[in-house]
Amino acid sequence: MKKLLVSLPVICLMLCLLYGCSEEGPTINNEGGTTNQAPNQPKSPHPSDSSHIDTSSIVVLTWYCTDPDPGDTVKYDIYISNTNPPVTPAATNLVNPSYGVGIVQGGLTYYWKVVAKDQKGASTTSSTWRFYTY
Repeated sequence: MKKLLVSLPVICLMLCLLYGCSEEGPTINNEGGTTNQAPNQPKSPHPSDSSHIDTSSIVVLTWYCTDPDPGDTVKYDIYISNTNPPVTPAATNLVNPSYGVGIVQGGLTYYWKVVAKDQKGASTTSSTWRFYTY
């Protein structure tokens, strides 16, 4: 019986064809050997990146995010700071894709990002967005 040897590039191509080529890619969940994909990268921020915000407005951050696995639930950690990148979470395990900041101080730049997490431990981080206040 002959042994079949497959090169690494061929294996990578086969996996790409089987699972699709994406930034996240599949991750293996040790619970039963099932495949779990990370949530899609959060996008469509509001306020939009590089927006100018009037300080008399109440700021509510919103974004759009889905998970490619049917039935997965996604929770969000939100990071916001006047330094880039923001490193300390302002809130964790949010169930809705929004976070109320309130009234912000004028003359500053605010940087924010979102980490989307599914219940199986996979996560994806958004780009870092910013808005300016006047």
